[in-house]
Amino acid sequence: MKCPHCECPLNTPLPACPQCGFSAEALGAYLGDHWVRLERITDAAHCLRLDDTRQCEVMMDDFERVFPQAFFAVYLGMLPTGLNVAELGFWLLNQGAFNTPLIQKRNDFGVVMVVDPVSKNLAVSLGYAIEGYFDPKTLNALLHTAGEKLRAQEYAAAITVTLQRVMQVLRGHARPKPWSPEVSHQASTIAVEPLRGGHRVSTPSTEPGHMAGNRSR
Repeated sequence: MKCPHCECPLNTPLPACPQCGFSAEALGAYLGDHWVRLERITDAAHCLRLDDTRQCEVMMDDFERVFPQAFFAVYLGMLPTGLNVAELGFWLLNQGAFNTPLIQKRNDFGVVMVVDPVSKNLAVSLGYAIEGYFDPKTLNALLHTAGEKLRAQEYAAAITVTLQRVMQVLRGHARPKPWSPEVSHQASTIAVEPLRGGHRVSTPSTEPGHMAGNRSR
């Protein structure tokens, strides 16, 4: 993986980035180390129309039907002073409890898109279990395409093209299995702790396991 602050490659377990000094501990001290419950779409900047939000949610539902262990979430909002979009995405993958249909999913298989509509910057943070599927060229092309939509203030389009490309990449690594109905869970019985995981700043790169992808019904 890369350091969320300076993009220096991190291939050895270190407490802080050797180039800029970034550390998960320092970020936690700034933003907090508590769990935060979030919807899959958190539009703090009010960038999306209701129809846009519903369209994106339908695509996210399709994504989770195809990849039952994964989820895609989006945060749109102005960032705190001194924080960039990649750092916030890193923190959300480690501290966010996202309200997905199967909320016990681990953040290891999460994809979090952070959009700052003021600076017109965005980042896509990948859980460590799937980040190996996205080589730098693929990820940069994804960000470039979404960035063009963002600069045109086409926020819903930026989300949908990103989600479509993520699905395309993961399909190339998925191992199909027969579709089975999802099990409903009541929110009152859900614990936050099983979500612990996410994106580890000092974890060395490893070969990812197979994605499980459902066949079409």
